[in-house]
Amino acid sequence: MDQTMERAGNFLPRVDDNPTGGNAVDRRVVTLTAPASAAAEQYRSLYYRLERMRDLRPMKVVALTSAMPGEGKTVTSVNLALAAARANPERRILLVDADLRRGGVAATLGMRNKTGLAELLAGDCEVRDVVRRFNSTRLALIPAGVTPEDTAQVLASGRMKQFLKAVREGFDEVYVDMPPTLPFADAAILGHQADGVLMVIRANVTSGKAVHQAVESLGGAPIVGCVLNGAEVHSAPYLKNYEKR
Repeated sequence: MDQTMERAGNFLPRVDDNPTGGNAVDRRVVTLTAPASAAAEQYRSLYYRLERMRDLRPMKVVALTSAMPGEGKTVTSVNLALAAARANPERRILLVDADLRRGGVAATLGMRNKTGLAELLAGDCEVRDVVRRFNSTRLALIPAGVTPEDTAQVLASGRMKQFLKAVREGFDEVYVDMPPTLPFADAAILGHQADGVLMVIRANVTSGKAVHQAVESLGGAPIVGCVLNGAEVHSAPYLKNYEKR
């Protein structure tokens, strides 16, 4: 798997299979739909904060999760990966949908969720069958695929460990959209295999107790920060004046 993943990382910049299939990109993917917006700027700020962390510690694989479903972790994962691809066009960026229970990355980007990570880990296909390039960007994507019978067992398998080892060698930055933490064991399994974990929290929805429980459930995984999603943005007066110029 190592060699095929490395080849995928090398050839993807020259391959564009136009995977959108006519479906629209979710409007919440503001790094594409509204790149000049305050929301898009926040995703860019998040990315550059991670870059500063990388100056202090190795952090090639970054995983994102949330306490419960519906907090915006998938939209955050997509926006962050696209921000990375735009900020560093010379780097090979990979977004992996590891939410095998309810994968949403492909749909968010207007792509078909056909063959993906689940089939790769089952040994039903090769890396070249699942890695796609998103339109004309440098972003490579592996969708979730069809939900397996025992998701936790699949994610805890030796094949998953081998896969993560391979993507570390084949790509410069890897972003992994994990399942929510509290309902399932999946995030606790994957979190320890990442270099850093971001916890997405929905403002005025997620309770402090739920966040605390989620952090405890991750059991010592390398949590590097939290992302507050859905908060009201109150622009400072100087920012409003600046935007009018």
